Amino acid sequence: MKVLMATMKLDIGGAETHIVELSKALSRRGVEVWVASAGGAYESELVESGVRHVRVPMSAKKPSDVTRSYKILKDLITREKFDVVHGHARIPCFILNLIRRSVSFRFVTTAHWVFSLKFPYKYISKWGDRSLAVSEDIKKYLIDNYGIRPGNIRITINGIDTAKFSKDTDYSDAAAEFGLEPGKRRIVYVSRMDIDRSLAAHKLIAIAERLDREIDDLEILIVGGGGDFKAMALEADAVNEKLKKPLIKYTGSRTDINKLVASGEIFVGVSRAALEAMAAEKPSIIAGNEGYIGIFGEDKLKVSIDTNFCCRGCEKTTEDALFDDIMTLMRMTPEKRAELGAYGKHVIEKYYSIETMADDAMKMYVSVIKNEGINDVSPDEFESAGKYPPPPLKKPKRYDVMISGYYGFDNSGDDSILKAIVSNLRELKPDINILALSANPKETSALFGVDSIHRFNIPLIKSKMKKTSLLISGGGSLIQDITSDKSLAYYISIINLAHRVGTKVMLYSNGIGPILNKRNYPKIRRALNKAECITLRENSSLDELKKIGVDNPRTEVTADPAFTLRPTTDETVDRILEKCGIGPGESFACTAIRPWKTIGAEFEKAVAEAAEYMSEKYGIKTLFVPMQCPKDTAITKRTAGLSGGCARVAPGNLSPSEILGLTKRAKLVIGMRLHTLIYAAAAATPIIGLIYDPKVRAIMDYIGQKHFIPVENLSAAELEKNIDAAVINAAEISAELEKSAEKAKAMAMATAETALDIIKTR
Repeated sequence: MKVLMATMKLDIGGAETHIVELSKALSRRGVEVWVASAGGAYESELVESGVRHVRVPMSAKKPSDVTRSYKILKDLITREKFDVVHGHARIPCFILNLIRRSVSFRFVTTAHWVFSLKFPYKYISKWGDRSLAVSEDIKKYLIDNYGIRPGNIRITINGIDTAKFSKDTDYSDAAAEFGLEPGKRRIVYVSRMDIDRSLAAHKLIAIAERLDREIDDLEILIVGGGGDFKAMALEADAVNEKLKKPLIKYTGSRTDINKLVASGEIFVGVSRAALEAMAAEKPSIIAGNEGYIGIFGEDKLKVSIDTNFCCRGCEKTTEDALFDDIMTLMRMTPEKRAELGAYGKHVIEKYYSIETMADDAMKMYVSVIKNEGINDVSPDEFESAGKYPPPPLKKPKRYDVMISGYYGFDNSGDDSILKAIVSNLRELKPDINILALSANPKETSALFGVDSIHRFNIPLIKSKMKKTSLLISGGGSLIQDITSDKSLAYYISIINLAHRVGTKVMLYSNGIGPILNKRNYPKIRRALNKAECITLRENSSLDELKKIGVDNPRTEVTADPAFTLRPTTDETVDRILEKCGIGPGESFACTAIRPWKTIGAEFEKAVAEAAEYMSEKYGIKTLFVPMQCPKDTAITKRTAGLSGGCARVAPGNLSPSEILGLTKRAKLVIGMRLHTLIYAAAAATPIIGLIYDPKVRAIMDYIGQKHFIPVENLSAAELEKNIDAAVINAAEISAELEKSAEKAKAMAMATAETALDIIKTR
């Protein structure tokens, strides 16, 4: 794998150190890492470790520097053909996004900080197709302000090298350089000396005289350089002049932070510098521009992790609070300070290892290469990413496949179809060029790694279709008029457009019907009889085609492509369940309901009563899973609220893989929506189907399951009876589903092979 990191510069700072340590860790794993920046203190360390560095003037906003950076980066990306380009700061990410308008590359980012949302800054911040966030509050910032889907963000860490940052580090050369006197009780402060980072340094200088009166043999060491360095130095010099001694010493920008930290008795600072001090077992006071946490201990662990040790949202850093906490530490016994230091190192070893940081980056890279959710990637996939070539540098003039369907509407079922079709085709042909029609092209492109245009931009669709080998009318129940005649007319018109421009057509594992208006029969017959191939997801769809009069000889029943999807990782499932209030080892059932014209309050009451029954009799909680947001949200929350406290509601907009992961962990699935039941079958989890549409009954027949109930006049007693049967016969049902799912997966992959055969004959 070949990765380009792009950042502003490599001077002292938490983000800069993160990039350096990450680049070195990835390089040790065999990744070819390049770093583009304006250079700085860490440049030589990177180069010495085998990481390539390219000077790019991205540390300033001057138009001339931005223009020059654009040219250098564009030439570099075009020449080197990186598998992934990884941006780390606002200016580089802005430039990379501009380049991406004319050059195609996989673009990901790390959000190390929250930036101003004022005009125009919000609109020049670009976050790529996947993002790492260094804390929970930054993840929320990306979701709330930029609309990034949670499934495209992963929380990462500032990994710390515990061999480098150690209490046993020899700092004698640094002590000699700065005149650090033996036996001094030294406070070490580290940060970049910029106005938005150096507040705690100024507060520390302001209380230096008070501290000197209370602490014998005190020495204060301030480490870091930047735009505020001169102002800080003038304040420190004024204190030293008044006291007639060098109480406060300062170093400017340094790369030997490990030695300077090791020289101290206690540490003051935030972010990565605080983590490095904790690795060296230094009792630490977490204080910075964005807030104040104070003396770090077990009671401060959660808030520290949640804010990435940056104190966002905490109380302000004040002179009095800082003075009191320093005095508390200095008055402790050496044994008590050693306990605090040891706890800090324990936290680093448990939560902040460099290898975990590298794993997080690899998961992001693999997810964007293989078009998976960033939290769905497991380490055993790292090697397989190498078979996927970088995308063409320019948009392809021809497409192998155009996919038409109900995409871009935040519907898990239809999203799962598109994800599965794309994944299956790429499994067989990694360099396939795919264009999807969507109501939200930008999101569809980011989620699935395909080109996408709006589903109603007919002139553009026609233009692209002329240069496309195969139109896939892709999955789901597209050929039906129960939704509306307009919906049917749209999908038929796209098929007919393909016929007119000479593009081959394939119906890909479609569900057909119901067709209520017989006047629609002729237009369906004409369109589908011209298709190159028709594959269907169940036998009832074949019966419906025969009723309409379609007699295309290349028609066969296969399986829904969603059977081939893989569940997310156990780690991700654990995290979702924790957020839902379902603890380790607790049993739960997934229930997915939707609004429908024939159901009302009595239906919701019956489902809620059955949830209470299942909890009381079997100890199984109910986890309601909205499959399409916001459409399913209101009925889901109402029903959960009627369930006597035994129900929980999963977050909205979970990815198909995440829902599949929950389904696999569940004891039982109760579902209305078709793909809820397909997920359950794929995971071999016992199912109770709630039939609101013939397609739901058809899928239950397809997988050979008998526990289903019509939603009209649903009673709690009837649902409870089916719950009893499903729980009692769970092992037998799971075995049946496992056989059905394996057969369906093989047939779904065969459908992908059929599509590729058609492309080859173009």
